[in-house]
Amino acid sequence: MINDQTNNKPTAGDSDEISLKELILKMGEWYRYLKTKWKIILIAGFLGGVIGFCYAWMQPITYTAKTTFVVEEGKSGGGSLAGLATLAGQFGVDVGGGGGSGLMSGDNILLYFKSASLAREVLLSKYNDNSNQSVADKYTEVYELKEAWEKNRKIGKVNFPVSGAGVIYTRLQDSLVQVITEKIIKKQFSISKPDKKAGFIEVSTTMEDELLAKTYCDRILEAAVKRYMAVKTKRQKSTVDNLQARADSIMALLNRKTATSAAIQSSSAAMDINPLYKAGTTVAVETTTRDKTILVTMFGEITKNLELAKFTLSQETPAIQIVDLSGMPLKKEKVSRLKTGIIFSLLFSFFLVLYFIVQKTFRRILL
Repeated sequence: MINDQTNNKPTAGDSDEISLKELILKMGEWYRYLKTKWKIILIAGFLGGVIGFCYAWMQPITYTAKTTFVVEEGKSGGGSLAGLATLAGQFGVDVGGGGGSGLMSGDNILLYFKSASLAREVLLSKYNDNSNQSVADKYTEVYELKEAWEKNRKIGKVNFPVSGAGVIYTRLQDSLVQVITEKIIKKQFSISKPDKKAGFIEVSTTMEDELLAKTYCDRILEAAVKRYMAVKTKRQKSTVDNLQARADSIMALLNRKTATSAAIQSSSAAMDINPLYKAGTTVAVETTTRDKTILVTMFGEITKNLELAKFTLSQETPAIQIVDLSGMPLKKEKVSRLKTGIIFSLLFSFFLVLYFIVQKTFRRILL
């Protein structure tokens, strides 16, 4: 009895064979079922293809402007330069390291270029030299936003003047600029590193107007570089300006003392004055000469520190090297009607097949 029970137990191989057989039978059953629905599936695929074709046909032509650049960081002062900086520090002058903000270091630049304030600055700048139209006005014109806004009672007719002295934007204008900015950053502007190991950075803009796409791409890079330079060299430039102001002030005093000394010596030599008054003239000449010597010494030290600060500034000023700049005409992009039609056709057919399978499965469960 024990042997018979042991022989009747299914082995692992038998279990696998039965499972595979059941799977094949089940697939055959589903195939035969779906085969009865082939006309409906074919019609759904055809309708999906037509919808996809029409969708692609309605999509506008877009233009993509791309700019590739690399950031060359400035060299911070070290070695002998650090020694000179220490010497300058004895005179109360800071000529040490620059901004060191790291604004464009690592992946920070990817977020920096997508900042709303940077996009706003570009949108409110002048579109071209031939008119006073702003980039934002041109954008609303290309995408026909002004017509839609004019029909809205809460908005009406809106323009975006070029930013400048005395230009104040209303709450409505600021709100609409934010809407445009958000759309550009999320859908029409991108920045990436083609190779993570390399330092090359690619900025691209895709819009429906060729010149608008190129203008925005060029302006965003120009504005970012301008801000970056200001932040990176702000501290060192302030040092240079302070030293230059001191040097100019001492030079003015030195010129004044030189003129005074020359006038005293000239009057003393031209006039035969009483010896009792000559002593006073001699004291004045000596005092003026002493002041001149002090000013010359101070001017020499300030000039030395000024040249050192200028050298440090030049070393720490980064360089933005444009590797590849988009030229006209830009790359034209259009959604492929054939590919879109095929994709929509397959999707419609797939979801209909899935619907039939789920429907039949639920019927079996309920029954």
